[in-house]
Amino acid sequence: MSDPRRMLNPVLTGEVARHPGAVLAGSIYAVPKPDRLAVAEVLAAAGLWIHADVIVADDMHRGVDIALVRTLVARGLGPVDVHLIAADMDGVLEEVCRTRADRITFPFEACAGITGVAAVAERIRSAGAAPWVAVAPDTDLAEVELCLPAVDGALVMLIEPGSSEDADPCLEKKVAAIGPLIPVGVDGGVNEANLPACLGAGARYIVSGRALFSAGAPDGTASTKGM
Repeated sequence: MSDPRRMLNPVLTGEVARHPGAVLAGSIYAVPKPDRLAVAEVLAAAGLWIHADVIVADDMHRGVDIALVRTLVARGLGPVDVHLIAADMDGVLEEVCRTRADRITFPFEACAGITGVAAVAERIRSAGAAPWVAVAPDTDLAEVELCLPAVDGALVMLIEPGSSEDADPCLEKKVAAIGPLIPVGVDGGVNEANLPACLGAGARYIVSGRALFSAGAPDGTASTKGM
């Protein structure tokens, strides 16, 4: 593969490259399950982060298989950010920590306030990963601010995890408020239209799925997230 970036949206990669300190991650949950390993290899070869949504709902694992995360780490692909999406992290957090991913992003809403966030962050650090907290679109920033010193970064969700709706542009204000405090990223519906505003608000970790992989789709359209 001479240039893996040919499979990626050049508008997105170019816009992020123009902002010092900004990094781009590809959400492999956005591509069909059989293609996720190959796409992860493309991302790693292009020097991008691999973002893996591990979704636990109704006592079932969905999203990216934890076994695939272990394979990525074992092959030296990455950096790998596991985004754990679960209402209750009991059990699954330990399993994710054992993957030896570079970063583990966990939901603020699944924690019991400052004490809960700090405890999860410490468990993640003890596994050798960087703890980031994800903030859902409807969560009030005032609820989160006191917890920010306990983590290494915050991921502002522009849409509900696992959905494919349009990103809410009002949430860029949340990005701007967090940016001066700790590193901040955005995830969910990031595309050519809203990326400049996200970067302008201070986001330096950009997660994109459907829009990033659109250049590699046979008909030039984005892949369907969650297949």
